[in-house]
Amino acid sequence: MLNPFQSRYFDTVALRKLGFKKVGSNVSISEHATLVGIENISIGSNVRIDSHVVILSKQGETTIGNNVHIEPSASLVSHSGIEIGNFCTISHGVRLFTASANYDGEYFTNVFPDPKFQVPYKGKIFLEDHVIIGGNSVVMPGVQFGEGSAIGALSFVRKNVEPWGIYAGNPLKFLRVRKNTIKHLATEL
Repeated sequence: MLNPFQSRYFDTVALRKLGFKKVGSNVSISEHATLVGIENISIGSNVRIDSHVVILSKQGETTIGNNVHIEPSASLVSHSGIEIGNFCTISHGVRLFTASANYDGEYFTNVFPDPKFQVPYKGKIFLEDHVIIGGNSVVMPGVQFGEGSAIGALSFVRKNVEPWGIYAGNPLKFLRVRKNTIKHLATEL
């Protein structure tokens, strides 16, 4: 018997007909994901985007590399652009914000009454290859993740992180060096 609660996925053939900027091979996106601005979204090969993921790319481009998994309930707000390298994982509930309201009281913090009275903080988010961001972490505008960096669950990231480091917390702290064996394993694929 077919499980009526199991999410179904659009495959590469179906996705290529929808108007994405680019779709590689072996791509699957849950029917319960929300993607806005698909004409600004490029997806590599061997990518899975799970249920309740939200990608807002109406104002900026989103580029997803190869061998990437975006787990359930993640949000990618790509007003200033997001670039995800190869072999990356965006875990459950992660939030990537490329724009954030300015809270200093000089400007409004929402779109009403007029967007011209907003001056948000903006910046592209860039993940080099082999990055993992742990569950329910929040990433602020302009952050760059060095190759192989890993972020522990429930972390708040507002500054760049160095390659092959493991970081966690709020404030974010360096914990230790991460092994780069996965980089060599990737060459065997």
